[in-house]
Amino acid sequence: MHRSSQTLAAVVFAVSLAATFPAAGAAWPDTSPASAIQIVLQTQSIKIRAVDNPQNWSLDTKERSWSVKRPVGPGVLDTTHTFIVSYKIDGATVATWQVDSRLGTAVAAP
Repeated sequence: MHRSSQTLAAVVFAVSLAATFPAAGAAWPDTSPASAIQIVLQTQSIKIRAVDNPQNWSLDTKERSWSVKRPVGPGVLDTTHTFIVSYKIDGATVATWQVDSRLGTAVAAP
């Protein structure tokens, strides 16, 4: 399978998977990093499209990647449901969100 076809297949899979999860504000099934990405895909599609030129989707070979981390490690603050999700195109961060998986929300982060 050609790399662009693999990328497109992965994006379609991720979007279809995200569509099967509860709407924003609904209870999410777990506190995994994957749920944080699903929340972003479901609630931030307009922003994602705005930072990624759709004219290039069918032909470009730029790598797109997602990263997820908790803002701080275990300790005094409970960050069980808090994540920082970043979207990168060709290694450059183009969007970042703070995600609360308990609430199913994603807010743009600086």
